[in-house]
Amino acid sequence: MAENLPALIQQMQGAGFYPHPVGVIGVKQTHISWVMLTGDFAYKVKKPANFGFLDFSTLAKRQQFCQEELRLNQRLAPELYLDVLPISINAQGEYGFNSAGEIVEYAVKMRQFGEDDLWLTCFEQGKLAVQDLENLGAQIAQFHQQSPTNEYITGFGSLAMIKRVVDSNYEATESYTNEWGLAKEFQAIRGFTDNYLIKHQDWFSERQNLGKIRECHGDLHLGNICFFQGQACVFDCIEFNEEFRLTDGVYDVAFLVMD
Repeated sequence: MAENLPALIQQMQGAGFYPHPVGVIGVKQTHISWVMLTGDFAYKVKKPANFGFLDFSTLAKRQQFCQEELRLNQRLAPELYLDVLPISINAQGEYGFNSAGEIVEYAVKMRQFGEDDLWLTCFEQGKLAVQDLENLGAQIAQFHQQSPTNEYITGFGSLAMIKRVVDSNYEATESYTNEWGLAKEFQAIRGFTDNYLIKHQDWFSERQNLGKIRECHGDLHLGNICFFQGQACVFDCIEFNEEFRLTDGVYDVAFLVMD
């Protein structure tokens, strides 16, 4: 598998790459990033991808979104999100942090936690207590109250903006419905959604007027919460798409309740 990874990621699997002691180095890969697990610290490198809803296609954009990831996640997880580090390459083709040479990539440095501390794992093992959920609820409520809002952010709660996001989801999946034999069900669900939005458009206006559209988390599910130093810690906020993050706080709560 290593030979299929970019040269940078291959070199990051070596202990000598890091300015601190490391354990057994692991690599976690998603469709948008690589995460290097070194023991005490984790390093996330964004893939040079453009999926429409996110664009990491240039070095400047990856730097921008690394900085945004740090800024946004330090709101709820300052103990996890530490820094954005430039990665350079020298004349010998060796990569390194803060070294001489051309900057070719950026990494978000985080503290590493164990898989057993993920709330998804804890939930599956029956280890989440009611008190844990109540504490998290209080934390999220305070977070939403303190999150910024203004005229620009409030605009993302309009019916037109919400419908645009909903429609983009349908447009991205419609081509698969005939293949799966679900065209009838697809149209029924889309019709229900369209009718619901029209029927309850006053609700969305009211939420805007009440100042409930905030800079939220945008991806609040059990896989993005962990126990760290004995406390619930919410991480991996959406940094790459404002439409996902600038929303009603109820969206954050509903996403978690759905889990």
